[in-house]
Amino acid sequence: MDYKQIKKQTNEILRNKTAECSYIEYKASDQQLDKILKTICAFGNNYYNNDIQYLFIGVEEENNQDNKAIPVVPIKGVAEGYIEKSKNVLNSLRSFLYPNVAFEVISNKFDGADYLLVIVVRQTGGPFMVAQKAEKDKRINLKPGRYVRIEADTRLARVDEEYDLLRKFSNFHYSSIVSTVASFDDLDTDLLREYILKTSTRRISERPGKRELAKTLDLIDKNDPDEMRVKNFAVLMFSDSPDKLIPYAYTELIIDMFGTKRKMESKVFKGAIWKQYYSVLEYINSNFLNELVIRAEGSADNKKIENFTFVALEELLANAIVHNNYENGKPIQVYISERQINIVNYNKPLPPLRISDLNERTFFNERDTENPELRDMFKALGIIESFGTGIGEAKRSLKENGSPDLYYKIFDVNDNVTSVVIPVNEEYYEIKKGAKPKEKVWIESETKDFKEKILDSYYSSTTKQNMISLYETIGTEIFGNSRIVEILGCSEVTATSYLKRMKDELMIIVPVKGMGKGKYRFSLL
Repeated sequence: MDYKQIKKQTNEILRNKTAECSYIEYKASDQQLDKILKTICAFGNNYYNNDIQYLFIGVEEENNQDNKAIPVVPIKGVAEGYIEKSKNVLNSLRSFLYPNVAFEVISNKFDGADYLLVIVVRQTGGPFMVAQKAEKDKRINLKPGRYVRIEADTRLARVDEEYDLLRKFSNFHYSSIVSTVASFDDLDTDLLREYILKTSTRRISERPGKRELAKTLDLIDKNDPDEMRVKNFAVLMFSDSPDKLIPYAYTELIIDMFGTKRKMESKVFKGAIWKQYYSVLEYINSNFLNELVIRAEGSADNKKIENFTFVALEELLANAIVHNNYENGKPIQVYISERQINIVNYNKPLPPLRISDLNERTFFNERDTENPELRDMFKALGIIESFGTGIGEAKRSLKENGSPDLYYKIFDVNDNVTSVVIPVNEEYYEIKKGAKPKEKVWIESETKDFKEKILDSYYSSTTKQNMISLYETIGTEIFGNSRIVEILGCSEVTATSYLKRMKDELMIIVPVKGMGKGKYRFSLL
């Protein structure tokens, strides 16, 4: 421990009058034994996983409305002749903690006044609690139990917070433990093979058996001689009905039907959770994501705006599924209306992350996960590109689309819920509702209609994707053969074939008169 650096840092804390927080606490003297003891216990439990935490002894705090919980400077300090005795008093508190919290007590000097520092670094071997004898000791009289520090408040842990502590110190993940109800027989061979084909970097020359596939993915309990017991993440990923074995392991879509009469509809997506992800994403994209191509009056430039960006939806939906607590017996819910998409998990992010962090930040390199195996498997599938970046990608996509920022709802501290809202693009909404002043010319229609017509055709998937690429690149431009050659890098003969198919068979382009022969624009007849 670099005491010289610590002393310099803590003096800067006093000089800057830094307010109390999850890793800083001020106490006027060592006589406040109950408050000191519970703070050391809370620092040991370290709910937000701070690297180091400081308890200042000999520093009073402001307690008025304007300057609450900041240090009073000049500091009160500890009398020079009392420093060693005070250290002994603080060290005597170790016997009231179980297990033992490792902490250091050192002295420091600030502007000529001495004070003491209780230093608590990140611990192992917890969670920690105040022993029952602390309540019986008349000097302390502190209720026993596990204490946590939430922001600047030190208190007894709630049941869910105790559970968080137990999981943290034991490195417990529900998805990693062996299922008590499922067996090897509950895994679907086709799902296993499909996953391997999608994620394997090597060619599989022969068809491996189901057990071999399960062992390759570490799905089976290695301590089971019969090789029948499987882990919970195996059930979630490779059972075709995981909700029968893990209650409510499905995604529910609640639709606030668009129109003048309010009508709610519900649709449930079941099956392996990665299949759920694809199904929910495809359903919402096909039915509720739209795009307008607009052009300012007198300008040849086009602008595309989406009601809800596809990138935000795919990133936040993946986030919800990967970080869901499948032990809590509640489904993931997605609420859709004309004004917003709201994705809800009935669990909070794991400490040290807070809901406020999700609103304020774009990168989360320190984020823990409820389900490490699910996270890794979703990354292998390409659903997750890199860890800790999904929320940032979602935020950037909305900004580029001119949409309002996404936001996580702030609930009461006792509510165990994470709820993120993707707001509608306001310009899109006003155009569709006819409320936008006629300052612009709105060119054509929704991308969805074009895509549906193309995707419903009998053409090969490559041809369909090329047609969609043409539409998305060209938009409202007037184009001909040479533009298709430029975009697709194909021959003129192939470009002519695309024009014929789109004009005569799909009828999604129309000739433009007065622009020369062979000029077209996209339009649904």
